[in-house]
Amino acid sequence: MHLLEIHLLGQFSAADHRGDALSVGNRRTQALVNYLALSIDSGGSASEISRLLPGERVRDLIADLRYAFRFLPSELVIVEEESIRFNPVVVSVDAQRFEMLAARTSLNAIRAAADLYSGNLLEGYASGYPALDEWIQERRLHYWQLAVGLYGRLLAAQIRAGWWQRAVETASRLLSLDPSQEVVHRTLMRLQLEEGRPDSALRRYHECADVLHREFGRAPGPETERVHEEIVAALERAPAPREAVSRAPDRPVLVLLVEDDAVSSALVEGFLDEAGYEVVTVADGADALLEIGRRRFDLLILDVNVPTLSGLHLFEIMIRKGIETPALVVSGVEGAEAEARSLEMG
Repeated sequence: MHLLEIHLLGQFSAADHRGDALSVGNRRTQALVNYLALSIDSGGSASEISRLLPGERVRDLIADLRYAFRFLPSELVIVEEESIRFNPVVVSVDAQRFEMLAARTSLNAIRAAADLYSGNLLEGYASGYPALDEWIQERRLHYWQLAVGLYGRLLAAQIRAGWWQRAVETASRLLSLDPSQEVVHRTLMRLQLEEGRPDSALRRYHECADVLHREFGRAPGPETERVHEEIVAALERAPAPREAVSRAPDRPVLVLLVEDDAVSSALVEGFLDEAGYEVVTVADGADALLEIGRRRFDLLILDVNVPTLSGLHLFEIMIRKGIETPALVVSGVEGAEAEARSLEMG
C-alpha cells in the first residue's frame, strides 16, 4: 500500500493513503520533494541536491522533509551516507507511472497513460532555484514528448478501430499539447466530416491555417487543402440550420428550460433573457410535459437528469405524440452514451 501519493503532472499535489491532501511546507521543502519524486527510480545524491539547491544545507533539508511528513511513517524517506530518496515501495509518483505505462505497447497501457497525463509536468511551477528550474524544464520537455507520441499512438489505434468519438477527443487533446501538427488538424477535420459535422471541420481548418501562419509563416499543405475542399462541398450539400429559416418570427422566440439545478437554471435563463428570448423554466420533467401541452414552444433545453421524467424520456414521449419542437439536450455526465441515445432519437 502506498503511504504517499505525489502528483506532478499538471499542478503539484500530495496526499496520504486515505486521499487527504498534505502540505509539504516551505519553498525549499517543496523543491526537494519535487526533485526526489522525479528521481524516485534512481534516488538523489547529496552532491546533486547541493548543486540544484545552492546555499541550502542537505542536513537541514532532510530535517524539513521529515517534519513535513511527520504524521507519516519514517520509512517514507531513505537516507544513506551519500544519498536521500523516497522509498518506492510506499511512495507513488504519477510521472513515474506515466513513463512506465508509456513504454508499453498494449492499448490498455496506452489509454491508462493518457488518462494520467492531466497536464505538463509541474505546470507553471518555479522553485526560485535557477539550476533546479532548468533541470525540471528538461524533465518537463521529456514528458511532453512522451505524451505527444503516446497520444499519436492512441489516435492511430482509435481510428483503426473506428472509434470516431474517442478519436476526436484524443486528436483535440493532442492538439492542445502541440497545435502545430498539421497532420493531426487534418485528421480531426476528417473525423468531424465522418461525424457529419462539416461546420466544426471548417473551424478546425481555419484554426490550423492560423497556427501554421503564426508559427511557420506558411499556408496549409495540398492534402489539407483537399480536405478543406471536401468540407466546403459538404457544407454546400447540407446548409447550416441557421440558413433554413428565411423569415423572422412574428413573436418572441419561446424557450422551455428544463433544469433542476438552481444555479445552472439561473445562469442559462439569464443568458437567454439578455439575448431577447422569452423563457419558461421548470425543474421537473412532468411539469415540462404539462407546459408543452399548454403552449407552443420554439425550442426546448432539456437537462438529462431531472426528477420524474429525464430529459431523454421526455423527448421520447414528445416524439410518440408527434410533437416536433427542436430540443437541445444538456448533460454534465462525461461519456458518449447520452449523446448516442439523443442522436438515435433524432
